[in-house]
Amino acid sequence: MKRTHILISAAAMACAMMVSFTAFPARSRVLADVNGMQGHVQIDMRDASSDSTHVYYETGDKTYGNKNGWKSKGLMTSAVSGKKIETIKIKLSGKEYEGGIRYQVLCQGSSKWKSWAADGKKAGTASKRLEAIKIELTGEVANHYDVCYRTKAATYGWLNWAKNGEISGTVGLSKKLESIQIILVEKDSGLPGNASGIVSKQEKSVMVKEDEQAASDDKAASGAFSSLRYEDGAVFYYDAKTGKNKTGWIKINGLSYYFDPAKNGRMTDFKVNDFFSKAVFIGNSTSEGLTTYFNSKGKKYLGGPLVAAKVSYTFNSDKAKLNGYMLKYKGSQLQAKALVKKAGSKYALIMMGTNDLVGTSASSVAKKYKSYIEGIQKENPGVVIYIQSTTPRRGSKNIKNLSNDKINELNKLMKSYADSKSNVYYIDISTPLKDSDGNMKKSYCSDGYVHLNMKGYKTWVNTVVEYVRKQYLNKATAEAKKATEAA
Repeated sequence: MKRTHILISAAAMACAMMVSFTAFPARSRVLADVNGMQGHVQIDMRDASSDSTHVYYETGDKTYGNKNGWKSKGLMTSAVSGKKIETIKIKLSGKEYEGGIRYQVLCQGSSKWKSWAADGKKAGTASKRLEAIKIELTGEVANHYDVCYRTKAATYGWLNWAKNGEISGTVGLSKKLESIQIILVEKDSGLPGNASGIVSKQEKSVMVKEDEQAASDDKAASGAFSSLRYEDGAVFYYDAKTGKNKTGWIKINGLSYYFDPAKNGRMTDFKVNDFFSKAVFIGNSTSEGLTTYFNSKGKKYLGGPLVAAKVSYTFNSDKAKLNGYMLKYKGSQLQAKALVKKAGSKYALIMMGTNDLVGTSASSVAKKYKSYIEGIQKENPGVVIYIQSTTPRRGSKNIKNLSNDKINELNKLMKSYADSKSNVYYIDISTPLKDSDGNMKKSYCSDGYVHLNMKGYKTWVNTVVEYVRKQYLNKATAEAKKATEAA
């Protein structure tokens, strides 16, 4: 049964003495643009049952506390002009989908973003006004909705809508946030219009001091994909002030892309070191060999990724916290989910299954694998997971009840899982390591069984690097197309 959404313009009702009803498909939340009518009222007729997904938000400050109370459906907070926001809490309600919401704020007097807060936890510090915010959904709910938000900044007024982790507010300008609106919209359905009768005074979602442009991740002025333009099959970074294309390395959401000056600013490369410097490789003894390989390349290779691997490590040993069979980080034995959090990793590249498959079916191991990944994501909202396919073994003889058939079955199940999930990707590292019979190539194997030599690790790492490079170049291209269409 379809839910019905009713949008009523109070101004239209007063003038024409009639009510306009508009029916939307289930879960649609996109608000109509009413050309800034101050009397516009949004009435969402979706029921408030436990199945419905809603976003709620509450702001506060040292002087007035949280007297605004919880808001939802795009209603603005701190309606009185001149009030400042010092803290914010955001949460989702309903059991429609698994997942949550997280948010990060930039406070007065700091160029460093605060750590992410999530699911109703307070972000910000009393007596320090908020100046910018990022908000994003996590888990399955992110596959079905976009979170859209806009802020009112001192001097600049209401800024345009941002969504899904983009910056809203000001960076480097010392302008307090006075109000915020947050709305969930159906995935890829576009940005809201003039919700609650408010018209954005700026076309941008973030106002940035000129010398902050293209700075670090913490000052991600150039992080807005909205500055990208797609023309004739190529991507360019357009400078709205000069009307020209920017060139050189430019950071977008903390990752660097190269806009070639010799090609009129065409995007041609992605700096993989930015990615791998924030990544952790997780696994058993097979992954442990990555440490030796990376060390042979030097400390600066790929930005110095972290390797957290252990001989005989399994999903069961992680869950049971078995002493001696746990991952190690800075002298501590930790579960994977705790290690990712303690290390502050944004990307987790996992290669598991070889030990787990001994005497166990692929379907049973896949179930444990999925639970393991979801545990990491729950503890680390927003972390991006990369499942590296379980590497093949050398030879067709069934040793320890471990065969390539079982490995291939597990890889098939995990690829299907990754394809169905948000922030989970599958990298096929096993195929480049196989010979024509589907076994690990002899030239890549160090022990005639499952472990790799340096030549094998080179193929593994090069496969992962190329996957990441293409993924983020393709992502920037897709975002450039969206930005161009919107413009």
